[in-house]
This record gives sequence, structure tokens and C-alpha cells, in this order.
Amino acid sequence: MNQEKRALLAAGLSFLVFLLWYQFYAKPRIPVGVPPVVSQAAAPTSSAPIAPVAANLPAVPVGPEQLTVISNDFFEAAFSSHGGRIKDFKLKKFKETVTPESPLVNLLGRSDERMADLGCQDCNFPFNNALNYSLVAHTQDEVTFEGETGGVVIRKSYRWAPDKYLLTMNISLHNQTGQMLQGKMTLLSQQRQQTTAGRKGLLSFLQPATNVRDFVYQTGGKVQRFGQKDGSENVLGGTAWGGIEDQYFFTALITRRLASDQSLQLSRVGDLLSLNFVTPVVTIPPQGGHQEEFSLYLGPKDRLYLAQAGVGLEQAVDYGWFGLLAVPILKLLQFFHSVVKNWGVAIILLTVFAKILLNPLTIKSMQQMKEMQRIQPEMQKLKEKYGNDKQRLNVEVMALFKLHKVNPMGGCLPMVLQMPIYIALYKVLYNSIEIYHAPFVGFYRDLSAPDPFFILPLLLGVAMVLQQKLTPQTSVDPVQKQMMMIMPIMFTGFMLFLPLGLVLYIFINTTMSVVQQYMSQRDLRWRDLLHISS
Repeated sequence: MNQEKRALLAAGLSFLVFLLWYQFYAKPRIPVGVPPVVSQAAAPTSSAPIAPVAANLPAVPVGPEQLTVISNDFFEAAFSSHGGRIKDFKLKKFKETVTPESPLVNLLGRSDERMADLGCQDCNFPFNNALNYSLVAHTQDEVTFEGETGGVVIRKSYRWAPDKYLLTMNISLHNQTGQMLQGKMTLLSQQRQQTTAGRKGLLSFLQPATNVRDFVYQTGGKVQRFGQKDGSENVLGGTAWGGIEDQYFFTALITRRLASDQSLQLSRVGDLLSLNFVTPVVTIPPQGGHQEEFSLYLGPKDRLYLAQAGVGLEQAVDYGWFGLLAVPILKLLQFFHSVVKNWGVAIILLTVFAKILLNPLTIKSMQQMKEMQRIQPEMQKLKEKYGNDKQRLNVEVMALFKLHKVNPMGGCLPMVLQMPIYIALYKVLYNSIEIYHAPFVGFYRDLSAPDPFFILPLLLGVAMVLQQKLTPQTSVDPVQKQMMMIMPIMFTGFMLFLPLGLVLYIFINTTMSVVQQYMSQRDLRWRDLLHISS
């Protein structure tokens, strides 16, 4: 009966590990065409109903579309006369695939995708969302569009620097009527999901969705994320920036004037994500004017370029609870790459460095586990002798621990202390734009893609089996031993579709652990190995 309970417990724990992994690291695919469900706001919200973002969608603009294309070393952008908006934004340094003929990553590649489309909410004058603008100025670092609607002349200027993914957008309104005009300016951004289909078959549930787009915004000095379910959310006041992210790229709207009565409206319907920034009420006297300035970020989730916005945009890179550890780890990875010029080799060096740094804790853990294994026969005799007297059994077991100077938590505590560093390493490599389409060796041409032939995940499974066999067993229960041997099979399945760079880190870490276990079992030191080899 005890063995059955232990088997059920081990199976339950294994299933729990799988659920936790799937919840935090294998993001579910987004269903398409599901009706929206209104959710509560993450920030203080009004009791008033949320205005649907879809109401701001422009009609078909009148007049032929004129495109103005600008280009520098970082991006190529096409501005449309329809709305005076950015129609395409291609990143010069990033391609969709690793093939030479692959097109550049276009953050606004679909016809209904848009960035900071100007509209008006609760206006007391007719505002034409389908306004056709005229290009009135075009220099090396700035374009300006002008249009007129409802007696208001609108000028939209975009400025950029040659070494940033950041644009400054200035909007000026001039009231040419004889009456007071007022309303709330709105800036609408829309993007569609680009979730790849992935492989199909029996292992499809192990395949994490890639390129999943989500909302992320900063309000009250804290970064928030909107859940992946269909629905709407209205965030009131203090929103410095809001945007739409995927694993490697980010588009964000940044306001340069915080106000308590501004709002950010988020809506997800099927595969369409809409983000609408609503300013406080703007009042323009007759023959008067009003100006607003915003910044737009369209580029990679690179902390260096994100920080150039000066509003904490780099916090959009999600390291979870381990940001304090993740940032130094990322800088160390970048340092290794500056030396070896290969991101795969840099990952190996980073893993070796972390393993050496944590080696004292690892040795302590192994020694305690080895001692626990050594006294297992005596513990088994105590269980047979005092099995019916739990209190006496506990007293005798503690006396045995004291006699042999064994700490029952000694094998676990050093491992627990190492976990934050290993999880931070995992998060850094999972989110790192540095490994996006980065080559390693041979046919491994993309560290951000899964291993095309599953070689490294299978080698990792073999290494994990060896690690299990070499790890001192602190239990003599055969059922528990069998369940522990199942774990390498489960984790091998998890690794099949994760980025190669991440699997490379786990493989090197596991292989070094096998070497450490082998040396610990035979009481070998590095100098002993050097002596043997000589």
C-alpha cells in the first residue's frame, strides 16, 4: 500500500512539473474568432463602459494613396497619405528567416496593421478618420503631413535619428472656425497575431507557440501585461507607454505628458490586437491651436535601444522575478560574444562560468547526498525495527543523522540556492534578441529555432539518464527510482521544440553535472584527472 501511495505521489509531482512548465514557458496558442469577454482593468478603472476600439477604425480614405519612403541603416519606413500614418516598417538588421533571400522583418506588414492612427473621441465637431493628408515637408530626418477636417488643420510630423528605432511624432491642431472645439485625441495601434503553425502529431502539445503577440504597458511605474484571452481592458491615468510585443520585437507608443484623466484601451478579438491611447479632453479656442508630442518605438527587444526612450521601456523584456540576476547575466553573455564572436560559443562559456561559480555549492550538495546514500541501510533497519512507533523512529533517525554528521536538508539546500541563477539564465536565453537567427556551427544556423534534427535534445536526454544513474539515491523505494528515470524522457520531450540556444545551455550544464557526479563518486579532483592524463 505504501508503495502505491509513493507511486501516485511521484506521478502527481511529475504531472505538476509538466503543468508548471507548460503554464510559464509554453504559451498557448491564441484562438481565432472567439467572441470578446470584458475583463476588469489591472489599474484603477472607471465604472463607465469601455468604448470599443473598433469604433475608431477609419473608413476607406478618399483619393489615391501616396507613399513616402525613408531609409537608414536601421529601418525602412513607408508613410501613407491615407491618415498620414506609417504603413510599413521594415527592420534592416533582421530577416524573417535565415535564408539569404528572406524578406526583412516588417512590424506593420499586413494591410490592416497600423501605428498611432489619429482619431477623435467625444468631439463636438465632425472628425474624418479617413482623412487624406498631403506631404508638405520631407528632409533627411523628418517628414510632415497636413490635412483638414471639420475646420481643423492637422499637421503630423515624424522625426528620427540615424542610430535609433525611436521616432518622435508631433501633432498640431489649428482651429480655423469661430467656435470653441473640444474632444479627446486618440492614437490607435493594431497588429495581428503571427503564431506559427509548428509541427503536428503526437508531440504537438509540447510545441510552444512562437511569435505570440501580447499587450504590455507601464502604469503607476509598474509594467503590466494583458492576458491572452479575448476581451477588453481600460487603464486609466498614469500610463507612460503601451505597446504590443512578441518574443523578439516590440512596437510601443510613448506619451510625453502624463495625466490622470488619460486612458489606454486594450482589445483582443480573435487574432486582432488593438491598442488605443486616449488623451485628456483637448479644448481649442477659435483661431487657436494645440500640440501634443509622442514617441514611437518600433524595433527589437534590445535593452540598449529600448533604454534610449528614457521611460523604462527596457522593462518590456520579461525576466520575471529574476531581473536583478538576469541583467548582469545578459551583460556577461554579451562580453563573451565580444571575445569569441559566436553566440553559441558565448552561451557555452557563460554556462561553464556559472557552473564553476556555483561549484562549491554543488560539491556540498553532492557530499551530503552521498552521505545520505551511505546510511540508507542503517535507516532501513531502523524502519524495520521501529516501523510501528513513528515517534521513536524519528528520534532514532535524528540520532543517526547526528552521529554521521548528516543534514537531511544538506543535499537540497545548495541546489535550491542555485535555482535562481539557473532560472535567470533560462529567461535570458529564452528572451534574448541576440540569438535571433544567430548561427552556431554547421547546419545549426539559427540559435532561436528548435534543433531541426532533434540531435541536441536527444543527447540531453542521454546526459540526464547518466546524471540520474550517478546521482546518489537517498531512497531504496524501487517505484520511486523508476519514476525518477521517467523524468529525463519528459524533459527530452520538452526540449524538442525550444530554441536551440536554450537547449545548448541546458545540455552543457547537464553534461558538466554528469562529470561532477562521476568525480564525486570516485573522490576525484581536477588535479587528479590532470595527473592521470599525464
